[in-house]
Amino acid sequence: MLQKYLNNCFAIFLLSFSMTAWTEGYKFDTEADPTQHYNAALSSANEQGKLVLVVFGSEWCPDCRSLNQKMTQSPLRDTLENSFVVTHVDIGNWDLNMAFAANFGEPVAKGIPSIAIVEPEGKILYVSEAGEFASARSSGIDSLDDWFQAKLAEVPEL
Repeated sequence: MLQKYLNNCFAIFLLSFSMTAWTEGYKFDTEADPTQHYNAALSSANEQGKLVLVVFGSEWCPDCRSLNQKMTQSPLRDTLENSFVVTHVDIGNWDLNMAFAANFGEPVAKGIPSIAIVEPEGKILYVSEAGEFASARSSGIDSLDDWFQAKLAEVPEL
């Protein structure tokens, strides 16, 4: 009973954190437990009828910071907010959370930031294993939004 209460409190904390992220921006936390955050994101996505967006990166990475900043701006923010529960995984200098990242294939082998799109039940729909986001600084918000809209069009209805 106490464990269920603590899990619910933790899920509410993560949900409130993710809601403030839309206005304050995202960060990669070296101390965060990616499994715990991912499981909370899956649970929240299931409750909200959304997908999970896992973002792999690190704060030292300019492209990671650029993608995070762009994710807080419209129209990309609106697309992500309406369709995804977002969770971040800090991979440091390819020396943090690599075992967790391996659950998604090789998402960071060709550069960061990288993403995975996952159904609430845990089925992986997409992983950017070819460095698709590694030049996020050069990507416009509209082109990123178009990319996510196209991916969403490929996803069966939740």
